[in-house]
Amino acid sequence: MTGPTVALALVDLRHLAALARADALTVAACGAALGWRHDPFGGALAARTVTRLQVGGEACERLLPAPRLLAAALEFAQARGLALSLATPLLSDQGMAELRGLLDRLPAGTEAIANDWGTLRLLARAFPALVPVAGRLMCKMVKDPRLPSVAWARLYPHGIHAAPFAAMLARFGVRRIEMDVPPFAAMADFPEGGLQVGVHAPFGVSAKGRSCRIGSLHQPDAQKFAAGHRCARECLAYTAAMTRPQGATDLPTHLRGTTILHTHSAAMAEALLAAARGTVDRIILSGDWH
Repeated sequence: MTGPTVALALVDLRHLAALARADALTVAACGAALGWRHDPFGGALAARTVTRLQVGGEACERLLPAPRLLAAALEFAQARGLALSLATPLLSDQGMAELRGLLDRLPAGTEAIANDWGTLRLLARAFPALVPVAGRLMCKMVKDPRLPSVAWARLYPHGIHAAPFAAMLARFGVRRIEMDVPPFAAMADFPEGGLQVGVHAPFGVSAKGRSCRIGSLHQPDAQKFAAGHRCARECLAYTAAMTRPQGATDLPTHLRGTTILHTHSAAMAEALLAAARGTVDRIILSGDWH
């Protein structure tokens, strides 16, 4: 089948267990197993087979996969004939030390998705047998869900087209990048030539920080919304809807842990499908699509 390959991104061992009960690994079967509630692509991807499992999250180093999850993902991928990618977030020194233990477990040729330059440096120096990928947090774009029109979206060009950015990626041996679909997307928003491109759907990252609202609710007042508290991964169970005054035309937006996410509009999904007929060779679906 021509067109883009499909990857499935998971951060929760429970989602992997649900996926294991699916009879097939088509997008439709995975969606049924994981409880997806709607399809912004109008069924265009339903019959496609998932060929890659992407484990780990970009949002927070607390979501680096535990060794148990990584081992289960490696076993599942091998049993189902899937390729595997390990996704990593922006990391502190402590997180970088934890990441080393995970990278040691990966077979040669496995993709390691970096969302900071330090991780790319680590991969180049200590893990040359792995395949470095620039994650979507490194691919700077205007992705504000409040943008009212295409004119506003075009005021600031995307950094992914800058020559210095391409030169830095080449320095670390990066041949693939991941990105989001920006609001009011056009074909010119997707890089052409030189790099392989994977695009996340149906959620885009609008902004992220280190403060976790849901993880702070049970903290004493003086410690709320500060980094470093103990984490029970509440973000895997709870999200918060974000709205502005009535009449705003924002994309549907929610807060998950440290990260503000927006949901693709029908026009953005259509733009991604159009790009996938040329520039984009991989679509990465969020396993907790809902």
